[in-house]
Amino acid sequence: MLKKLVRVAVMLIAAATPSALAAAPSPAPAFAPGQIWSIKSTMPTTAKVVIGRVEPWDNQIIVHVSLIDVPIPKDMPGAGTTVIGHMPFQRSALAASVNRLLATGAAPASSFESGYKEWQDAKGGVFTIDVESATKFVFQALSQGRG
Repeated sequence: MLKKLVRVAVMLIAAATPSALAAAPSPAPAFAPGQIWSIKSTMPTTAKVVIGRVEPWDNQIIVHVSLIDVPIPKDMPGAGTTVIGHMPFQRSALAASVNRLLATGAAPASSFESGYKEWQDAKGGVFTIDVESATKFVFQALSQGRG
């Protein structure tokens, strides 16, 4: 149930993310499917990005990712880590978010393709903010939805 809520929250938030919160442009790494990247974070994190697809969309390049090993916030049900199967990011926002290439040849989360299809069917938006902020928004949306 938490995974389904995460997917819905991701689609809604990506569509509603104000461009005023857009990440500053930075040189984009050569993203390719199967890469695993560590992310920049204000607090130490185990969260990592797995690149699932890179494609043109609405006159820009979008990088579709799975997030793995995402710590579940203390105020959320469950403990440990979770996976967010699909999140679409503007390439520049993702470039500003990643820290280091950790591995190649990895598969995205098992829920990546279904999340990607839902995004396509919903004609969803993309995140123009950094991964850490987008993840916080997802958990905030889930928390508000529980109340």
